[in-house]
Amino acid sequence: MMKKFDMHGWLRKQWQKDQDLKEEAQPLTEEYIEIMRDLDEGLSLIKDGWDEWKNGPMTEKSDIKPAQKELMKYVANWMKKNIK
Repeated sequence: MMKKFDMHGWLRKQWQKDQDLKEEAQPLTEEYIEIMRDLDEGLSLIKDGWDEWKNGPMTEKSDIKPAQKELMKYVANWMKKNIK
């Protein structure tokens, strides 16, 4: 059974990769961010929660990397859903 090649899907993925590379190449100037209130405080709360969990008595060393990945995905998904 041969899988059908989706040219439109492939082109869309390639275009997205190109867009991601362009975004990475542009320096972050923070000209908009600096006037948004409480961002650093909110991010500090996330970091504090992370540090508290990471250094907690129930945290296994082998849990840290998967938990970090899960937290990053959670925050990215939240941002995509709520920042429009």
